[in-house]
Amino acid sequence: MSQQQPAQEQPTEPKYEIRMADDGMPVASSTFAENIDGVYWTWITIAIPFFLVVVGPMIYFALKYKRKSEDEKTHPLDHHLRLEVFWTFIPTVLVIYLFWVGFKAYADASVAPNGAYEIKVTGQMYNWTFEYPDGTITNELGIPKDKPVKLILSSSDVIHSFFIPEFRAKQDAVPGLYTSLWFQATREGTTAVECAEYCGDGHSRMLTTVEVLPSGPDDQQGTFENWLLNGGVKTPLPPVQLGEKKYNALCMSCHSLDGSRIQGPSFKGVFGRQEKLADGTTITVDENYIRNSILNPQGQIVEGYPPTMPAFGYLKDKDIEGIIAFLKEQK
Repeated sequence: MSQQQPAQEQPTEPKYEIRMADDGMPVASSTFAENIDGVYWTWITIAIPFFLVVVGPMIYFALKYKRKSEDEKTHPLDHHLRLEVFWTFIPTVLVIYLFWVGFKAYADASVAPNGAYEIKVTGQMYNWTFEYPDGTITNELGIPKDKPVKLILSSSDVIHSFFIPEFRAKQDAVPGLYTSLWFQATREGTTAVECAEYCGDGHSRMLTTVEVLPSGPDDQQGTFENWLLNGGVKTPLPPVQLGEKKYNALCMSCHSLDGSRIQGPSFKGVFGRQEKLADGTTITVDENYIRNSILNPQGQIVEGYPPTMPAFGYLKDKDIEGIIAFLKEQK
């Protein structure tokens, strides 16, 4: 009696969703998210009454004591020492308190604990890549639950900003400079990663996901260790589905599937198509051309398109083969 094989994971259009709490804020999904929310609500709670106390009387007195004619003389005003001491002392105490609350939350979120799991993050127009200590490179971030994770960020082109709303974590990725960011996830599940710094016409599509997984044996599906062992997927995928996954992560911000023009040529009917290059020659899009375009995109530029595509030299052979198989299906 043969064993039933587990169903293959079916890639779908990625859902860049942010879970929302009842107070209208993203769900607090890291250890310091609630502290940062507490700072925010403390400032709001103090700022609103002070706004009403200051602006309300200011408007009232401006209307009540406005000069009614050019001949009318203004009344001389004298200071009130006790009142001046009061409105100087109380705000000073509150500002010192707010600084302490904000600085404490900032310090907690800025200094990673010793032994944090390090992942290298690279931003480029218009995607993120994540390199793990074992050499695995992915385009979606996978992290273990309840363990501190430290990201080392950089950019290969312009300034980007790595932002996970549910973690209340945001840090710039700067060309020629390393920055860092850390967090400890407290909820399993998938949430969105955004770019919070305008970086070009594909900025709004520079999205990926972070998946929080439990730790466990690498031969047990659903664990972070197993996810990492499989190169960033929960189960191995057939070539076409792997190619679709890579397209969604790497290519969809610049190449459409419906014939519309974005940053680069559309992939609709691309395989076998004749393309005129910027140097005046004509090529046929085949397996070799696709592979060369992925690894050395500046080698053969299609006429009428800018040479902005980055090289994806970190992709494994099976990833490239998957992309080729997927493009063959685009009729």
